[in-house]
Amino acid sequence: MCIKRKTFAAGIVSWIWVSAVLLQMTTLISCSSDHLYYETSNRCAVQLNIDWSNTAFSPENRGYDTRNTLNGVTVFAFDSLSHMMVKEFPPDANWKTPRILLEPGIYDLIVINDSRDELPSIRFDTTLPFDQCCAYIEGDTVFTNHPEYMTSATVRNVKVCKPESKYWYDRPDDYYNDVTLKEVDVVEYPVTKKINVKVIVNGINYCKGVLTSYISGMSQSARLADRKAGREETVYAFNLVSDRMAEDTPTSATLSKSFNTFGFNVENLKDGTEYHVQLNFMLVDNKPYSVTTDVTQQIKEWYEEHSIDMSLNLDINLDIVVDLPPTIPEDSNTGGFAPDTDPWDDIKQDISL
Repeated sequence: MCIKRKTFAAGIVSWIWVSAVLLQMTTLISCSSDHLYYETSNRCAVQLNIDWSNTAFSPENRGYDTRNTLNGVTVFAFDSLSHMMVKEFPPDANWKTPRILLEPGIYDLIVINDSRDELPSIRFDTTLPFDQCCAYIEGDTVFTNHPEYMTSATVRNVKVCKPESKYWYDRPDDYYNDVTLKEVDVVEYPVTKKINVKVIVNGINYCKGVLTSYISGMSQSARLADRKAGREETVYAFNLVSDRMAEDTPTSATLSKSFNTFGFNVENLKDGTEYHVQLNFMLVDNKPYSVTTDVTQQIKEWYEEHSIDMSLNLDINLDIVVDLPPTIPEDSNTGGFAPDTDPWDDIKQDISL
C-alpha cells in the first residue's frame, strides 16, 4: 500500500515537471515568433519624368513666354478597363518629377499643367471615358483672356503591382515604405493654340478708335488624351492694340493681338467650315465701320505647311490688310486716331457675326 502511494506521488511530480518544461518551451517559442509581427509593405509609387520642351513653359522652345508661369501639375488617373476616372491627384508643385500612389491595377493617366483653380476659364469634363475626357469653355462668344495657356500629356497602361511585404526583427518606424518606384517618361504638348492676328490699317487717320473684333469657326473644346480640337464651334472676341506706325506715312499703322484658342478641328476644315475675322473700328465721324475678312485659305495653307514637318503645335499667324474709307470729322475738335492711346477697350459694341 505504501508502494502504490509513492508511485502515485512520483507520477504527480513527473507530470508537474513535464508541464512546467512544456510551458517554458511554449513561452520561449512564442516570444521568439513575436518578431514576425513587424511586417511592412513596399508600395509602388509612380514617378513621372516630365519633358516640357515642346511647350511655351520651356526657355528652349521658340514659343517660350515669360508671362507663362508653371506652378505644378495635376494628374487624372483612369482605370484602363472601365476607362473611367478613379482618382484626381491634387496639384503637385514638383512639376518635373511628381510622384503618385495608386491601388494595384492598370491605369491611363492624363497630366495637365497647374490646377483647375489656376485655369479658371477652362472647364473639365472628367466624367467622360478616357478617350473623350475634355477641356472646354462656356459661351457662344468667348473673350480672349480665355482660355488660359494649357498643356497635357498622356500615359497609357501604367501597371501598379500589389505591395510587397517585408519582415523586420526590430520594429520599424513606418509600416509603409514608398521606395519602390516605377518611373514613366512623359512629354507635355499644348492643348490650346495661340493665334497671332496682325492687321495693317491704311487710312488710320480716319480712325478714332478700335472696337472689339471677332474670329469665327474656332473650336470650343479639346480632348485631353490626344489634344484634338472638338467639332463644336465658338466665336473668340479680341481687342487689337497698337503695334507701330508705318515709317513712311502717318496714315498707316500695324495693329495686332495674340490670344489662346482651342484651335480648329481638321475635319471641320475639310468639311468646308469657313473662318472669318470681323474687325470693327470707330471712325472720326463717330460711326462704326466693320470689315470682315475670310481667313479660311490662310488656315488651310498653315495646316498643309505644318502637317509636313509635324509642327502643328506652333502659332497660327493671320495677316490682314484693311483700308478705311475717307471720313470727315463730325466737328473740328474731333481728331484722328492716336496710335499711342492704349487701351482702347473703353469703346465697346456688340456686333453679331
